[in-house]
Amino acid sequence: MKKYVQIALGIIAALGGFVDIGELVFNPQAGATFGYKTLWTEPVAVIGIIVFSELSGRVAIVTGKANFDLVRERYPRWLSLVTLVSGLAVCLITLAAELGGLGLVLHYVLGWNPGFFTLIGLVLVVAASLLLPFDGIERVFGYLGLGLVVYAIAALHHGPAWHAIGAGLVPSGGTTQYWYFVVGLIAAGMMPYEIYFYSSGAIEEEWTEDDLPVNAANTGIGYALGGLVAAALTIVAAQQLLPLQISPQNLGTVLQQALRELGPAGFYAAVIGAFFAIGGATIDSAFSCAYNIAQEEKWPWGKKNGLRHAKLWTGSLLGAFAIGYAIVQTRIDPVGLTEYAVIASAVAMPLSFWPIVRTSQDREQMGRHVSGYLARPLAWIFFAVICVVAIAGPVLMVITHMGKLT
Repeated sequence: MKKYVQIALGIIAALGGFVDIGELVFNPQAGATFGYKTLWTEPVAVIGIIVFSELSGRVAIVTGKANFDLVRERYPRWLSLVTLVSGLAVCLITLAAELGGLGLVLHYVLGWNPGFFTLIGLVLVVAASLLLPFDGIERVFGYLGLGLVVYAIAALHHGPAWHAIGAGLVPSGGTTQYWYFVVGLIAAGMMPYEIYFYSSGAIEEEWTEDDLPVNAANTGIGYALGGLVAAALTIVAAQQLLPLQISPQNLGTVLQQALRELGPAGFYAAVIGAFFAIGGATIDSAFSCAYNIAQEEKWPWGKKNGLRHAKLWTGSLLGAFAIGYAIVQTRIDPVGLTEYAVIASAVAMPLSFWPIVRTSQDREQMGRHVSGYLARPLAWIFFAVICVVAIAGPVLMVITHMGKLT
C-alpha cells in the first residue's frame, strides 16, 4: 500500500509541476494566434519528455549516475565543458525568466512594483530551497501548482469545439511564424533543466530498483496529465482571445482568462497555481545549475549531503539564484526572456541528452534494465526530433523576429 501511495503522490506532484513559464507564455500565444492548429505539438512534447525523463530516472537508479556524471564520462573534456557551459547558460536564463514571472504574478494581483515582488519571490524560493527537505520541495510546489488545472476546467466549461480540437491534433502546414511556435511549443515541453533535476532527484531520494515503477508512473502518467493542462492553455486562448484578436503579451492576460470563464474562484486558483508552478521551476533551474557544476567537477552535492558537507554545491546554488536575480534587474521583459530561454534550451538539448540515450542502451551498465524494443527506437526518434528543433529554433527566431512576422 505504501508503494501505491508513493506512486500516487509522485503522479500528483509531476502533474502540478509540469507547466512552467514556458508553457504559460507559448501556449496561450499559440492559441490566440493559430487557434487549435498547434495542438499536435503537445503530444510530441509530452511523449518526448516522458521518454527522456524515464530514461534519465532509470539510468540514475541503476547506475547511480546523474545527467552530468554521464556527460563527464562519455565526452572528451572539451566537449564536456561545452555541454556544461551551454547547460548552465540555459538554466540561468530560464531561472531569470521564472523569477521575473514570479514578480509579474504578484504584481498583477497586488499592484505594487514588480521589481519589489521579484525580490520577495527570490527570498521565498531561496528559503524553501534551504529549509525544506528535497521531497518537501517537490510536494509543496507540485501540489499547489495543481491550481493550473483550472484551465482544463475552463476549457470544458462551455463545451469546446471537439471537431476543431481533433483537427488541431493533426500536423498542418503554415507560415514561418507558425513553425516558430511549433518549435517553441515542443522545446517548452522538453526543457533541459527538467531532465537535469529529475535524474539528480532520483539520487537525492535514494531510489533503488524497487522504485522503477515509481519512476515509470511519475513520468508516464504525471507528465501526460500535465500535458493536458498545457493543452488547455492553448484551447482557452483559442476560445477567448482568438475571436477578439488579442495576443497575450503578459501573464496578466493569461490569468484573466480564468477570471472571465470561472469567476474569482477560478482566478485565484490560477494565481496560486501559476505562482507555485513558476516557483517550483525557479528552484529546479537553480538546483540544476548546482547539480551540473558539482557532477562535472566531482564535488559532493545535493541536500542529502547537507550544507556542511556540500559547501561548494550550496554556494553554486546560491550563486545561481543571485545571477538569475541580477539578470532580471536589468529590466529585461520576463516574457521576452522566456522566449529566448525556450529557444536556447532547444540548442542545448542534444548534447545534454545524448549520454542518457547511449547509457540506457548499454547492457554492461544497465544489465537487465537496458532499454528494450520499445524504449530504444523511441529514444532515437525523439533524439532526432530535438536535433531538428535545435537547428530550426534559432533560424526561425531570427527570420520571424521572435514570432512577430506574419
